[in-house]
Amino acid sequence: MIRISDAAQAHFAKLLANQEEGTQIRVFVINPGTPNAECGVSYCPPDAVEDTDTALKFEQLTAYVDELSAPYLEDAEIDFVTDQLGSQLTLKARTPKCAK
Repeated sequence: MIRISDAAQAHFAKLLANQEEGTQIRVFVINPGTPNAECGVSYCPPDAVEDTDTALKFEQLTAYVDELSAPYLEDAEIDFVTDQLGSQLTLKARTPKCAK
């Protein structure tokens, strides 16, 4: 469903080390299926995990996706890129405005 690069996993792992134990990340879409759809990533503490969430286990973390966002995040990619201007986290989702 979602691909998270090694660089992005390392970045998230570093951030998560400073959070409450058991906190992971959540990948989501706000206003899915509309022209105003936006993708995002946030912290997901243990008490915010829902029974209907999909847990995507990666080497350094787990990413949770809610059932409404899941169809819109098919083939999404999260990367962490560093260049001469600095570092940037990117989330590319091909279908946030319409599900496959």
